[in-house]
Amino acid sequence: MKNKLLTLASMLAVFNANAMEIGPSGSGVEMSGFIDLAFTDQDVGTQETVVGQVEVNFDYSTGPVSASVGLDFGGNNAPDTEGSNLEQAYITYDFGNGFSVTAGKMLTYMGFEAYDPTNMYQYSYAYDSGNTATQAIYDAYDVGVSVDYGTDDYSIGVWTSAENSAGYELALAYTGIENLTVKAIWSDFSDQIGPGFNCYEKSTFWASYELGKLLLAVEVAEKDSLEVDNDVEGMLIMANYALTDSAALTLRYSVEEQSAFGTDALLFDYNKFTISPSYVFTDNFSGLIEYSTYKDDVVGNTDPEDLIAAELIYTF
Repeated sequence: MKNKLLTLASMLAVFNANAMEIGPSGSGVEMSGFIDLAFTDQDVGTQETVVGQVEVNFDYSTGPVSASVGLDFGGNNAPDTEGSNLEQAYITYDFGNGFSVTAGKMLTYMGFEAYDPTNMYQYSYAYDSGNTATQAIYDAYDVGVSVDYGTDDYSIGVWTSAENSAGYELALAYTGIENLTVKAIWSDFSDQIGPGFNCYEKSTFWASYELGKLLLAVEVAEKDSLEVDNDVEGMLIMANYALTDSAALTLRYSVEEQSAFGTDALLFDYNKFTISPSYVFTDNFSGLIEYSTYKDDVVGNTDPEDLIAAELIYTF
């Protein structure tokens, strides 16, 4: 999986902890997944209850070979343009000396904030342009091949898309100091061809440090469009504090600037502040509440509505 070098699990990340073996005993096949339910209120007089994500994963390993298939159903994860609910499907060969090769549909290296809610510290993304359903910088899934190498002190991963003239990603991670993680990720999709493609280059640089019950993180991220799409720059500062063994509090400040392609004209300049208490009820069941407020510093723009969200996650 492309994010295996770069995953930072939150207090809510109990996903896969209770994976169930299926098939004959010792078959090596496990099933896991989660149900994500969310209540949001962001538009004046409008409330919405959504099934944010229902995911079922099947994992298999034998010797140096492992494979994973992930299926998504409902909510924001409707079938793709080909009518499939397949989120990921990949095979990894581990050479046993730090090197591994992975091929298939897999998650991007890109970004501090995770794709799945089980690895998020809050409900919404930092760079969401006032719309909690999407984020403006990170990529998600693609079909390709990655080569990864890791030690206790550092990791490197290179991924290339299997699509025609699509692009590649490079990820570097340093973990040589206890409790400190530093990562840099670059992507280049400047040679994409075909309908619906917009060429771009992206980068994210982030660091996190754990100090007892406190986790601190900072990130800068950027998307440079090479055609007609907007350029995007983002920054976040986050703190997560474990109040008890079950309760935690997350504070996050983020900035997102969008400018028109080929100009310095600033279209949007969002400042976002998020506060999100969370609670782990059992090993399988957790929840959080989020309040986020937005401000657009571009003269003449209307500020996005404040967000109130409540989320429940059940893992299996």
